[in-house]
Amino acid sequence: MKLFKIVLAVLFLASTSCKNKSEKTVQTIDDGDAQFATSQNGMVAAAQPLATQAGLEMLEAGGNAADAALATAFALAVVEPTMNGIGGRNLVLVRTKEGTFQGYNGMTEIPISYVAPETPVKSGHKTIATPGVVASLMRLYKEHGSLPLSQIMAPSIKYASNGFEVLPGEAIRQKMALPDIKNDPGFKKQMLKNDSIPYEAGEILKQPDLAKTLQGISDSEGADFYQGSIAEKIASDMETNGGYISLEDLKNYKATDMRYVTTDYRGYKIHSMPAPSGGGLLIKTLNILEQFDLTHINDVQWAAIMNQALAISLNSMKDDYTERDLARVQSKEWAKDQATSIEVPEMESSMAAYDYRSFESTDLLADNTDWSGNTWGTDSHHTTHFVTSDCSGMVVSITQTVGPLFGSKVITPGLGFVYASTMGSYLSDSDQAPGSRPRTTIAPTIVTKDGETVMVLGAAGGIRILSGIAQTISRYIDRNLGIKEAVSAPRIHPGKSVIEETGESLFDGKKFSAEFTPNNGWVAADSIAWSKAHFQAKPIERYGAFARVHAVTFDPESRTWTGVADPDWEGTAEGPMKSDCEF
Repeated sequence: MKLFKIVLAVLFLASTSCKNKSEKTVQTIDDGDAQFATSQNGMVAAAQPLATQAGLEMLEAGGNAADAALATAFALAVVEPTMNGIGGRNLVLVRTKEGTFQGYNGMTEIPISYVAPETPVKSGHKTIATPGVVASLMRLYKEHGSLPLSQIMAPSIKYASNGFEVLPGEAIRQKMALPDIKNDPGFKKQMLKNDSIPYEAGEILKQPDLAKTLQGISDSEGADFYQGSIAEKIASDMETNGGYISLEDLKNYKATDMRYVTTDYRGYKIHSMPAPSGGGLLIKTLNILEQFDLTHINDVQWAAIMNQALAISLNSMKDDYTERDLARVQSKEWAKDQATSIEVPEMESSMAAYDYRSFESTDLLADNTDWSGNTWGTDSHHTTHFVTSDCSGMVVSITQTVGPLFGSKVITPGLGFVYASTMGSYLSDSDQAPGSRPRTTIAPTIVTKDGETVMVLGAAGGIRILSGIAQTISRYIDRNLGIKEAVSAPRIHPGKSVIEETGESLFDGKKFSAEFTPNNGWVAADSIAWSKAHFQAKPIERYGAFARVHAVTFDPESRTWTGVADPDWEGTAEGPMKSDCEF
């Protein structure tokens, strides 16, 4: 990705340096790939180069992983608005340098006055629930931040005020959303040239209204968003246009503590969050996989077993939607019983001798990348994930979203941010009772071993988030791949079948889509092998269709962090050159 390497190089030269007198400079490794980095001083991996840079600036200035995560989160809300924003929802998982865990629930909350319509709507004011991103980020700041909030938010305010260069993927997504947003007054002013034309790749998008809103959040430490002038504008817009959010809804919103769930997986501890997160499904999947030797088999066998485990876990939502009983989620006995239904096929793999370590990122072709998610149908491709770490050992994993492209397709005039879609057709299968926070598959995850963090990751991409995370972890632990290769290797995702007797649609362990991308995908011989074993593999040839994983690993022996941004996307990974940590 030559363009992003050049951009990152320029941005890095402009980055600030650590001001602490005890700072140490440690050599970092640069292999020429902007999506891969190593450093002893910490790491940032995010879906957009400017967002990575914002987090990096905080680490270079002596901030911690929470400061870096906050700067990255607010920057992403500006530079990747089709995917996330301050009008959306997020889940946050923190591991402190002392080894304790903290999770924040910043999911959108159904307004108290909401009444479900007979026919769910697709977008508009009636799909908007109370936003949670600002509340959860402010909790992260107040409980773990170390730098002034004005310094942390400065990059995002600068990007909104001065503008930023629109990347190809963002330009394509904005163009695809045009039919749904061209009639919204706030959108016309904020996101369209001359109120009608979307921005092209390489053009500069300025968002002055969003800059003012971010400044208000910075000045009030988030209070203005829920109880001040920003809240009043939100409530007024909702009342005028038939929305449900009231001043009372905003005032009463709190970013609550998230439970977190853990399992032991072959000597590693996997930490994630249960419903409304998708981490419980990840724990179930890994517990099932643990019943099999996934090291001494070939790749196509591994994929067949993985698909069946994923299908079982996804189908478990039908009987355990709320995951209130964590013992049930973590149950090894349940997993052992479920594993008895999994078929281990005898098959040969054309990829057995494939060396993932030789994988090299190549320039993405805009016409062969699933920037907008249409591979999977309407409203299936969205969300952003990022991870940060610092030299002291604190790590933060955050997934942030507005739902489908541009969420509700509504921007309140004068505020500059899009609201997430929560009610309506998008999440019609979820709990939409007033006061509830619909569940999701987003799953910020941290992996530890012997008390040390060894991996921090998560993914974007709808329901394929689960399969992206599970396959990355298994390839790292079971297949002995480095994190760059584990993220780059081709993925699969379960398909569905209809049960004739009941008409119910369930995930099918013998049916899946497979990533047949030209650069790093499965090949025809693998498809033939699956077919002979009575598995149905649907080839998908577009990049970015199987979730986008961003991950950081840590080597306790060398005290080195390694960051990887998914090679199918536009993100970057970068670690600071300086820190004040003693080694």
